[in-house]
Amino acid sequence: MAVGEDRASRERGGRSDTETQPLCLRFTKTLTLRDSAEPKEFLLRPSDLAEWFVAAGLGGQSPRVDEELLREARELRESIYRAARAVADAREMAPADRDRVNEWAGRGDAFRVLDGAGVSWRFPRASAARSALAVLAQDAVDTLGGVRVGTIKVCAGTGCVAVFLDATRGGFRRWCSMATCGNRAKKDAMRVRGAR
Repeated sequence: MAVGEDRASRERGGRSDTETQPLCLRFTKTLTLRDSAEPKEFLLRPSDLAEWFVAAGLGGQSPRVDEELLREARELRESIYRAARAVADAREMAPADRDRVNEWAGRGDAFRVLDGAGVSWRFPRASAARSALAVLAQDAVDTLGGVRVGTIKVCAGTGCVAVFLDATRGGFRRWCSMATCGNRAKKDAMRVRGAR
């Protein structure tokens, strides 16, 4: 998970705007700078995916992830991203992306339970990592299928093409994160005003 803004917000006792996003859209942010010549991949090794699951609240300990599952996770992530872009652009999503998300969603066996800290996930299958990917796919079905309240949008930040759910009352949210893209846009606007 991209960390800087989230950690700072938690240290202040709050939740960052990234943390309030659906899990499936947070997962798509493990690849950034998508439109650049050199996208930034955060899931380089199987351990990166395992750590992301824990940071996202999908289990209390790192699940076992191998290279094959990492490849499948990246494929699912990209299908979710392309499907979200299609929804944001009011286009029909590609059947291959829809099918991949639906296939993973159908593999779900995870469930949430109340525990001493609130709510945690249980993964009864042998592969907790596969179950966690199914949770992400189920979340994508709910998010992209219109079950959640809000509008899927593409970030208006310079060079950012992240997708996010705008659940604000007026529907005027423009950035995936106020702490990064929104702040950068405000600084750029101040710079332009100051140059006049």
